[in-house]
Amino acid sequence: MKYNIKTIYVAGGCFWEIEAYISRLKGVIQTEVGYANGITHDPTYEQVASDKTKHAECVKVNYNTFETSLEEIIKEFLKIIQPSESTHHRLGIYWHDPKDAKSILRLVNKNPSIEAHELKGFYLAENKYQKYLEKHPEINSNIKINMNQSDNLTLLSYQVTKLAMNEEAFSGKYADFDEEGTYVDITNNEELFSSKDKIKNDSGYACFTKPINPDAITSLRDFSYGMVRLEIRAQKSGIHLGYKKRDYYEINSAALKFVYK
Repeated sequence: MKYNIKTIYVAGGCFWEIEAYISRLKGVIQTEVGYANGITHDPTYEQVASDKTKHAECVKVNYNTFETSLEEIIKEFLKIIQPSESTHHRLGIYWHDPKDAKSILRLVNKNPSIEAHELKGFYLAENKYQKYLEKHPEINSNIKINMNQSDNLTLLSYQVTKLAMNEEAFSGKYADFDEEGTYVDITNNEELFSSKDKIKNDSGYACFTKPINPDAITSLRDFSYGMVRLEIRAQKSGIHLGYKKRDYYEINSAALKFVYK
C-alpha cells in the first residue's frame, strides 16, 4: 500500500464523539483529540470547558491520500455536527497546509456556523481523553458510531489494527509463546513473521528480529503523545502492527494469528 499522509483539524462539539466517528473512516490513519486556537498555553480539559481559554475541542486527523481525500473526510464530518453556543464546542475546520484552504472554504461557504481558517495552535488533550469512547463503551454517543466491524475482529483487535492503539504489555497471547509456526495478519492471513525469528526480552510484546518478507511490512514515523517512533504496518492490509525498535520488531498479539507448522 502506498502512503501520503496529510493532516486536518476538525472541531465539532464533544471531541471524543467526533474522534470515534472520524477514526473509523476509510483512509484515516490516526486521530488524536486536543485543544485548538485558544489564548492560553497547554490548557487542561476543565479550563477549556469553562470557555475562558477560548479553545475549541478539536480532533487532529492524519489520513492517507491514496485511500481517501480531504473532501471525503469533510463531507463525513458535516453529516454529524450540530451548532453549539459554547465556545469550546464551536464548529471549525482548520488547516495546516495552505493548499487545503481553497477546498475547505468551498465546502463550508454556505454554513456560517463553521469557522474555517489556518490552525493557530493545538495542544494534545490529556491521555485519559484519547480514544475515550473505546475506553468507555458504556457511554451512549449522540452520533451513530459503528463499534462492531464487518470483519468480525474482537474489540481489542479492532482497536489495535484499525485505531493504532496498543495492547497492554505482557497481556498479549503471543508475548510469551514458543510454538513453531508462522504469524499472519489477522485480517487477511498474509504471512508476516516466523517463530524462527522470534526472540524473548522484557518488552512484554511479541518480538521478532525480522519479517518473513521485508516487502510485507511498511514503516511510518509516528509523532503521537510527544514521542517520535517508527510505526510498523502490514503492507497489503494497512493495519497497525506495532513499532520498530533498534534491533527488533515489537508487535501486538492482537494484530496476529498463529498458524502451526
